[in-house]
Amino acid sequence: MRIENVELRNGAVIIADVHYKKGDKEFLSLLKKWIENPPPQVFFLGDIFHLLLPFKYLIDYNKEAINLINTLSYKTEVYYTPGNHDFNIEEIFPNVKIADAFVDKKKSFFLTHGDLTDKDAFYKAYSFIIRRNFLLKLINIVTFNIINGWFFEKLLKKMVKCSKIFSFKIKVKNKIADINYSIIIEGHYHQNAVYKFDNKTYINLGAFKCERVFYVYEKNNLKEKAYGGRR
Repeated sequence: MRIENVELRNGAVIIADVHYKKGDKEFLSLLKKWIENPPPQVFFLGDIFHLLLPFKYLIDYNKEAINLINTLSYKTEVYYTPGNHDFNIEEIFPNVKIADAFVDKKKSFFLTHGDLTDKDAFYKAYSFIIRRNFLLKLINIVTFNIINGWFFEKLLKKMVKCSKIFSFKIKVKNKIADINYSIIIEGHYHQNAVYKFDNKTYINLGAFKCERVFYVYEKNNLKEKAYGGRR
């Protein structure tokens, strides 16, 4: 994993699993509000887009949200941990700081999307393969550009699951065993749950797609915020 150190600042905004699709007005509106009144930092913890890879079809499809995030990156510090739906995006967001995880060593915070800390061997192999940009481009060439069109259209129609995961707490305890930070923040699973294990606290963020929530870091705590003040 590519891990970079950062100083987490009061007022930082953290959001995960938007699964943006073309025309998602609520997410676009939220980005515009942050541009108008920038928080000190914005952390996008993966799957911000339902599908974003470095292909023209997907860049064009997601253009409105891409442009707003790029505008935001010139207004404030923007950090992005790629997810399993949006990766190899460095060229798309030239002014955004991108890493697999960001850590604040002093405050002992660890922030990532969540799929790369999964212990499942099959998933780890799958994740390694799909994140190789040259392989994606090679597949596109040998299939006569079929993935850069028809296949992407199919994937964009796939539904997002918002259901609770059975025995999630047990899975979490295993997956964070070798992460040596006090506060571990992930998205990916859409569970909106907090678990304490001895000297560690695991926070799984609620998905913006499912619950329309994001989070604000204040004085070593995360405060959940509902889009538009709902809840």
